[in-house]
Amino acid sequence: MKALGWRQLFPGLLAALSLFVGSAVAAESRDQAPLWRYTVRPGDTLINIGARYLVDPRQWPAVQQANQVADPYRLLPGTVLRIPAAMLRRSPAVATIETSSGQVRWRAAAGREWQEAATGQVLPAGSSVETLADSSALLRLADGSRILLSASSQFVLDALGTYAGGLMVDSRLRLQSGQGEIRANPARAPNRNLRIQTPSAQVVVRGTHFRVGVDGETTREETLAGVVGVNSGRGSVRVAPGRGTIVRPGEAPLPPVRLLPAPVVAGLPARFEHLPLRFPLPRLAGAQAWLGEIASDATFDSLLLSRSGSGPALSFADLPNGTYLLRLRAIDARGLQGLDSLHRFDVFARPFPPVLNRPGDGATIRGARPTFSWTEVLGSARYRVQVAAQADFTTLLHDAGSERGSWETPADLPVGSLYWRAASIDASGQQGPWSAAVAFTYTPGLVEVDVGRAAVELQPESLRLNLPPPPDGLAYEAILSAAADLGSPLAEAQSDDGRLDLPRPDAGTWYLGVRLVDRRENMPGPLAIRKLEVPPGRLWLLLLLLPLLAL
Repeated sequence: MKALGWRQLFPGLLAALSLFVGSAVAAESRDQAPLWRYTVRPGDTLINIGARYLVDPRQWPAVQQANQVADPYRLLPGTVLRIPAAMLRRSPAVATIETSSGQVRWRAAAGREWQEAATGQVLPAGSSVETLADSSALLRLADGSRILLSASSQFVLDALGTYAGGLMVDSRLRLQSGQGEIRANPARAPNRNLRIQTPSAQVVVRGTHFRVGVDGETTREETLAGVVGVNSGRGSVRVAPGRGTIVRPGEAPLPPVRLLPAPVVAGLPARFEHLPLRFPLPRLAGAQAWLGEIASDATFDSLLLSRSGSGPALSFADLPNGTYLLRLRAIDARGLQGLDSLHRFDVFARPFPPVLNRPGDGATIRGARPTFSWTEVLGSARYRVQVAAQADFTTLLHDAGSERGSWETPADLPVGSLYWRAASIDASGQQGPWSAAVAFTYTPGLVEVDVGRAAVELQPESLRLNLPPPPDGLAYEAILSAAADLGSPLAEAQSDDGRLDLPRPDAGTWYLGVRLVDRRENMPGPLAIRKLEVPPGRLWLLLLLLPLLAL
């Protein structure tokens, strides 16, 4: 009787509510207006349903009329009632940044200042979240939906709400730029609505896995699991798993097309000891470009690096030592991204190997016990050096350590082609990767110069020594001194052609030292020292050639 009295008392209001509900139900097929689908349970009546869930419990007659319920006190269990969300009690909901990598920021509303965001940040309705280059963020919505924002992406959380005590969740987001990967309603719970608006389309889902991206005002959608509804003002399509569509401004969505298959990644490198990381791209028919994403685990909840390109390889500048996964997909001529392949790989690049200096690659050394040198690495505590007779270092001649950027061979090297390499070791004792091996040749030391047969020309201002041309890569070095040990030399000279010019000394006894020098390795040979008598006055005019006298 109370219900009947209310109906008689407010006929105009009842009619308006009924019209509202009916129009909302009808509009659902057009624009997906949020409707709560309530399944009747034993003991339910429209009166107690209204008391539990409606903003105004007295609105139950409108629900009765819209759903054509004959008796509000006798409801058949299992019957589905459709009730507009606007009639339901609503509680605000939030989104949470579950994981983040790189630079992520958020703002409470348009026009507010951007703030740094980190894992755990709570985002109320109306806020925006943005990822910068080489950054990502994973958002978690009230219904458990998860949205992975790729680098350089921005989402606006237009509306977040729960209704009827949490029995219905409605989330409305707007993708301004970039890309999001969405796992909507993973629990497959009923009455979970997610809508993503873009500049040219609306994506509507209730439980599926898909990607949506915005390039300017063009929308791209790729369905990975479930079915996704994509609509614009000019039409709508349902996109099945493994297919995608494109929506351009003012146009209907393109008919869904098959996505490119997952590429074969078995041949990609599994270990990197030097940076940058370089992944050669496989061949795949229809692939116009590629996208590679790197994460530390198979969930890809946090993207560490992301790169796209159309060249023969994708390169990533830097990663710490560790194990990672590459997620690789091809991009077709429409810009649709294909299915993913995962590739596990290891990075072992730290501490960085030193840069080898001497002996250089292809060098010839003539000392049996040379000094090996390299550029010291910041953060390295010590170094390890190996010398081998083979390029694979299976037979080691030396395996030694050094706390400096050099090491001297403790024993004579064998004559012939040899190899050496070095590695850095940090303070914890962790050895990094080996440097690239350097090949060199050891040839016995430089021979002593035979200056006994050489001639010296005494000229008014100079003393010229004439020797045979030296071997390729070698030069002569001459030292003139009044001391037998060549201390405090008067002059020094070098020559590549065998002619050495020194200043003419005064009359008297002088000592001339001559040796061969390997300029490539800056390695001198033994000195040959000869005594030289310079006559007084102008006796040099009588001597066109003065043989050097042996001691």
